[in-house]
Amino acid sequence: MKLKTLILFALILTLFSFKSEKTKLNGTWKLISQELVRNGKSQIAILDQANGGQLKTWSDKYFMFVGASVQGQQKMHNFGGGTYDLSGHVYTEEVLYHNVPSFLGRKVQQYLEIKGDTLYQVYLFSPLDENGNYDKDNCNIEKYVRAD
Repeated sequence: MKLKTLILFALILTLFSFKSEKTKLNGTWKLISQELVRNGKSQIAILDQANGGQLKTWSDKYFMFVGASVQGQQKMHNFGGGTYDLSGHVYTEEVLYHNVPSFLGRKVQQYLEIKGDTLYQVYLFSPLDENGNYDKDNCNIEKYVRAD
């Protein structure tokens, strides 16, 4: 009887020690900076309550974002979402809803990299090459930290 109790106890401990792990991307991320690189020159904006911010959430298949930006004295709200595909660092979004109607239906290819609790999402002006490389002298780099 003691052996059965010990085995049952070990089994229960084993089951409770497994926790469901998120994929590296799944979850909510907070945008903390945007870097605009034009002809090799960089301009960085640090985001906070005073000049805007954004949260972006990914599940296994969908993404969504909500945020605000400040332009002069005017605060502008933005939101959107859709489906995505991630293959290595090649990330492609299909926009299914957005506060700007002209963005609806767009497929946007980007470069995405996660380093620890930091995510880098690079918007491009030209497509990634066959090796997943992009023009580092002309791009927008968004830097996120995990919020959950």
